[in-house]
Amino acid sequence: MKNNQTLYAAGILGILAILYYLTQTGAVDTKSIDTDKFAFDRNDIYEIELTNSGTTLAFSQNEGGWLLENYPVDTVRMNQFLNLFSELKIDRLITQNAEKHVKYEVTDESSQVLAKSESGKDLLHVIIGKQGANYQETFVREYSDDAVFAVKSSLGQYKTKTQADFWDKSMTQIDVNQINYVELIGEMNYILHRNGPVWTFDGKQVDFEKVTSMLSPLSNLKGSNFASEITADNAFYQGISLGFEDGSNLELTFHLKEATGALLLVKVSGNDKIFEYSKSGLNRYKKTLSDLIADPPPET
Repeated sequence: MKNNQTLYAAGILGILAILYYLTQTGAVDTKSIDTDKFAFDRNDIYEIELTNSGTTLAFSQNEGGWLLENYPVDTVRMNQFLNLFSELKIDRLITQNAEKHVKYEVTDESSQVLAKSESGKDLLHVIIGKQGANYQETFVREYSDDAVFAVKSSLGQYKTKTQADFWDKSMTQIDVNQINYVELIGEMNYILHRNGPVWTFDGKQVDFEKVTSMLSPLSNLKGSNFASEITADNAFYQGISLGFEDGSNLELTFHLKEATGALLLVKVSGNDKIFEYSKSGLNRYKKTLSDLIADPPPET
């Protein structure tokens, strides 16, 4: 009797689990479908738009890569974005009833992705709905169709993306081997100058390898975020001036975001963006002569 009750209870739980899955995911249609209905060659994308809450992020290309509002985007994040939407895999058809669009958050006012070819052909135009119950899938609808599908991708993150989430946070992208002049002004002050293979620190020769190692992060110095402005309340903290063999120069000015905080606001010459950067990130450049002179040869 007890075993029968156990089997009966297990059967009830199984039925409830199936009902929960069906009602939560909307898996009401199991007919055969083309799982690659939305897939296309990402190399055909010439421009792509992401629309959230009535705001459209319009990405375009030039010879140097992808741009958003005429500013370079982060290559890794852009590749993830393009790969994800060019490889959407349909799991199943959910409904073809337009009255269910609100339930699955795929109305015409919902988040959308539109990818176009160079000729202007629509490669993809889908509405991003809510996440499925397992959070490994998303409900989507082709803009011109009533059918709602579940795709095997978690797309929810793209319903809240802004420009700052895509923009490249690189403050510098330079060849450090071309630097021949470095000046620090502010909390720490010194001048480094290179003449051929010789670096000097305030006129005194220092170790070439130590200077090169110190400068190496400048090849691609990244901020942690973007800021809106630098005001009079953001006191000047440190400045770095870089000179190059071709006669060009680059200026970085660091300002305190808050008087006692750990973040700095950074302005880079030739760039209209304002970056956030950790104050501790400047510690590697705060050197004295003793830090950079050559180590004594080992005793034999």
